[in-house]
Amino acid sequence: MRCEDVPEGEAVDVTDVVLTPGADPTGVVPHPSDLAVRTGRREYRNGIVSRSDPIVALANLDEAVPVRLRVRGAASVRVGAFNFGRVSGSASVDGAAATASQGYGRAPLITRRSDLHTDVVTDRPVHLTVEWADRS
Repeated sequence: MRCEDVPEGEAVDVTDVVLTPGADPTGVVPHPSDLAVRTGRREYRNGIVSRSDPIVALANLDEAVPVRLRVRGAASVRVGAFNFGRVSGSASVDGAAATASQGYGRAPLITRRSDLHTDVVTDRPVHLTVEWADRS
């Protein structure tokens, strides 16, 4: 992602970045402030996970932050250390509020100055949304 053609003084709103199953990204990972994401604002990463795979959600935050996960579909799903069990429709877990609509375990945490690396285990394709608020 490059923002070379944005006139000085103008803002760019990045509303969505897609989760891509597989290995770590190569090259430079943008810091939220480079993308004009203000402190305290919510960020989202989402996409279809078609099979059991590791995922990487680019974050690069100044402080560690718990995430909120939302899964949509009809499948048995585990994301990291949180097991949703059999989902039929949608289910969510909120690490900051310590609440879940179903399942058990611990919601993933994005550690300081890194990205979210976690495994998704599913028996059918599901839509996964990862959400957090920068606390720096």
